[in-house]
Amino acid sequence: MYVVFARKYRPQRFEDVVGQEHVARTLRNAVLTGRVAHAYLFCGSRGVGKTTVARILAKALNCKDGPTADPCGECESCRRIATGDDLDVMEIDGASNRGIDEVRDLRQNARLVPARSRFKVYYIDEVHMLSDPAFNALLKTLEEPPSHVKFIFSTTDPQKLPETVKSRCQRFDFRRISDADIIGHLETVCEKEGLQVEEGTLGVVARAARGSMRDALSTLDQLAAFGESVRMEDALAVLGAVDRRVLARMVDALAHEETAQALAAVHEAIFGGTDVEDLADQLSQYLRDLLVASYCGGDDPMLAGAAADAETLKRQAALFSPDQLTYMIQLLREAKLRARRDTTGRIALELAVIKMSRLSELASVQEALSDLSNPGAARQAAPSAPAAQAAGPSPVGVLRRMSDKLKKGSPGPAERPERPAPPEGVSEEKYRRILASAEDPGAAQEALREEPLMRAFIEADKRLGLDPVRLQRQVPQDQAEPDEEEPAEEEEPE
Repeated sequence: MYVVFARKYRPQRFEDVVGQEHVARTLRNAVLTGRVAHAYLFCGSRGVGKTTVARILAKALNCKDGPTADPCGECESCRRIATGDDLDVMEIDGASNRGIDEVRDLRQNARLVPARSRFKVYYIDEVHMLSDPAFNALLKTLEEPPSHVKFIFSTTDPQKLPETVKSRCQRFDFRRISDADIIGHLETVCEKEGLQVEEGTLGVVARAARGSMRDALSTLDQLAAFGESVRMEDALAVLGAVDRRVLARMVDALAHEETAQALAAVHEAIFGGTDVEDLADQLSQYLRDLLVASYCGGDDPMLAGAAADAETLKRQAALFSPDQLTYMIQLLREAKLRARRDTTGRIALELAVIKMSRLSELASVQEALSDLSNPGAARQAAPSAPAAQAAGPSPVGVLRRMSDKLKKGSPGPAERPERPAPPEGVSEEKYRRILASAEDPGAAQEALREEPLMRAFIEADKRLGLDPVRLQRQVPQDQAEPDEEEPAEEEEPE
């Protein structure tokens, strides 16, 4: 019967584990020195080796030559553990066995001695799916299990585990496997399977796996079904990825501000079967590679599996500044979020491409501030009026208008009138209240400087408080407008 690559080439010993050397070394030394804990917690994303390491540890404990750091792999216990059907090594799915009844059965069975092995190992996958009552029922057995019982938990979301459970386990964090390690392992598999691989294809597979060895092996298994050779064209079709030549042509068009060519490349990629969000991700990854190449060079190990070769990365990285690349990546991330919420996500991506093809119209903050501080030089360097109108508002001009409005709207310290000090005998708070209640604050300030009036205010404050006292301008009689006189009634002649 055919066995898929992910199972056929699963590591069987600690030294075969790829990308998790820190975990393999610690567990190997624990077996050698007899310091194996009663409970382990394996944390990490999918396909990084949690179940693989759990089975290797179980084989190391129950091998006929064990406990040993190098299980033979030939005895009945090792063979049954490798296939997952050993009676004393129980692999439990936490999602479908999450209730308190299942945990109660586990506690009862844990008291029984192993059927034929040295240890009874319970491996619970996705343990964070257990319910709170199930965790509470497991605590006592987890803290003091029988001497013949070992617990191994694995989870992709350790934040959901209770602290009482995590404190009773030794925790190991499994890292995402690097692209270089995945490529090396895939090359070994292809050599054993007799597959001919086109240059660069395994790098595309490794990059699409995103740190998961199982995903990479599954993709390679699918590509092997195409024929005896693994071609780049087939890999792009299986993964729904964009041809690297299309991405390179798109980036060149953005660098030379050829908007039409950039939009044509987007159209070609979308109608070639690539989803809008996937295209945004792949273009973001390509620009990320250019950003890394601008700082570290095109042949840095961080660029293993890049869509472009080292020479292309070096050439295109020189066409952009790091700030421009950062801005472009931010535009693409925002376009992806908008495309996810909108049914016409293509529009969001095309708008981002148009913005990225007009990078010369952008001005850095330093340049804008420099032009604000030296407006004369900015006017000399500014384009003619028709050209400026055709290109749209300049960012420097927008900042300058905003600065002028702010200056007009808020007077500076020199323009603000100084508040006079209150007269002697009147506190600052009372003085402010007097001015606030006056119809004419200027006249009130002059009136309070008159000593008799000030004494009258102080006396009024003592007896009545300031609230009923109000300063009101008194209009002189000679300046008062005469009231309209009612017409006199005419006397009737006698």
